Amino acid sequence: MEDALRRELGTAVLRPTGYLGGGCISQGQSYDTDRGRVYVKSNSKAEARRMFEGEMASLEAILKTQTIKVPKPIKVIDLPGGNTLFVMEHLEMRGLNRHSAKLGTQLADLHLHNQQLGEKLKKEESTVGKGQGQMEVQFVDQFGFHTVTCCGYLPQVNDWQNDWVTFFAKQRIQPQMDMIEKNSGDREARELWAQLQLKIPSLFCDVEIVPALLHGDLWGGNVAEDDSGPIIFDPASFYGHSDSCRQQLKQGMEKGMNSSLLKAGCWWTLKEKLLQFYKARKMFEGEMASLEAIQKTNIVRVPQPIKIIDLPGGGAMFVMEYLKMKHLNKYSSKLGEQIADLHLYNQKLGEKLRKEGNTIGKGAGHSESQYVDKFGFHTATCCGYIPQVNEWQSDWPSFFIRHRLQAQLDLIEKDYGDREARELWSQLKLKIPEMFCDVEIVPALLHGDLWAGNVAEDDSGPIIFDPASFYGHSEFELAIAGMFGGFSSSFFSAYHSKIPKAPGFEKRNKLYQLFNYINHWNHFGTGYRGSTLNVMRKLLK
Repeated sequence: MEDALRRELGTAVLRPTGYLGGGCISQGQSYDTDRGRVYVKSNSKAEARRMFEGEMASLEAILKTQTIKVPKPIKVIDLPGGNTLFVMEHLEMRGLNRHSAKLGTQLADLHLHNQQLGEKLKKEESTVGKGQGQMEVQFVDQFGFHTVTCCGYLPQVNDWQNDWVTFFAKQRIQPQMDMIEKNSGDREARELWAQLQLKIPSLFCDVEIVPALLHGDLWGGNVAEDDSGPIIFDPASFYGHSDSCRQQLKQGMEKGMNSSLLKAGCWWTLKEKLLQFYKARKMFEGEMASLEAIQKTNIVRVPQPIKIIDLPGGGAMFVMEYLKMKHLNKYSSKLGEQIADLHLYNQKLGEKLRKEGNTIGKGAGHSESQYVDKFGFHTATCCGYIPQVNEWQSDWPSFFIRHRLQAQLDLIEKDYGDREARELWSQLKLKIPEMFCDVEIVPALLHGDLWAGNVAEDDSGPIIFDPASFYGHSEFELAIAGMFGGFSSSFFSAYHSKIPKAPGFEKRNKLYQLFNYINHWNHFGTGYRGSTLNVMRKLLK
């Protein structure tokens, strides 16, 4: 891949920076080149080129308005073997925090940009048109976009329409309902939609809608900031009604980190993960047990769990304390210290008990904290929606191989029957024990899924949530924290000031990243196959 990338970019220098990113759709990595640092997204799905071309066109459209900062797109590249790359400017980003108000202003300016162009052109009595393919920005008098875009991995047709109601009903809701019909054949959804589509026009009576250029997928994970101001990325743009983008932002922030948009003044709220599948209670029970275990240490703040409620007709609800959270920013270093203290907590209990000559046991189910001398947890937990068996094991390599890597690879075998993954794993699992030679591993209580979407802060300090806890190797926790961005260097520096890197840390970190890549492959599909196999090959060298 790197040879092809060097050739396509015309650069002699192509040096990985070590920064990895991406999410549930594509993966990403940054490189230093002759012309500066670039960020490269990769995806092996058949529709990857169309998805990246839509994203590139969206970034170009937003860039031309000069209202809000986006990464400058560079090139979409097809690789032999079916992988597609999207190269863009690398921006040093962090979670949106102090530039939140400025983002609101700039988004409003983006949404008003086309309207103001129209007003200017009317004053000048100039001809009005869509202006496709021209360098200067021109007024757009219809709803749509000049190319297909993708929201997630679903393609969105953007054929031009004269009115918003037709565009929205025909090219947004109807295609989604068609997929529901195809995959589920849900009669109730079909009947409700038949009634609702007749009422939609009445929702727009007396509302003048001028086509506005939208980001198109503006949730909390697609906004950030740097020292100069806000940044938006991963767009799926089109010209539409600005209210639709505002509602996306509200819902996205509620799902994401900025809970100041939630019900202020509440002391607790319902976590309405109304999951309509049989594993809901098991998943919530694991999360509740994880929160309780972390809470007992009195080290790092978590929401107080309250109750799991079974719903009539299936599914479950998990009720917990409401915390008014915002993006992790000024307490990043403090979180690093607290996570290290969490990881050291069980070790210090053991040292204290040895000094006192007390009996040592697992202590599951007791209100007081007791030293845990094995690896595992007293109940199953879920990483994403995949259940994880946590049966107690006396040594860490056995636990990790059997209950983490092997369990994930069994799912890959079942769903994909991937021969190369199978062959690499048969070699790799024999080498894993040697990566732990001369390393003393005391069981540490882990959060278990410590990515940037599961950490936050309030005025008093850091908060962690959505755990999938177990007693394991403390280094396991740092793999996903370092994979997808969101944690500053101060977090890792503070952590390692308390728990220094042991010999062989970097290779073991790759091993722990492997678990997360396979987990993403199982959750989100073959876009993560390439990274999984690459890590396995590197570990075998």
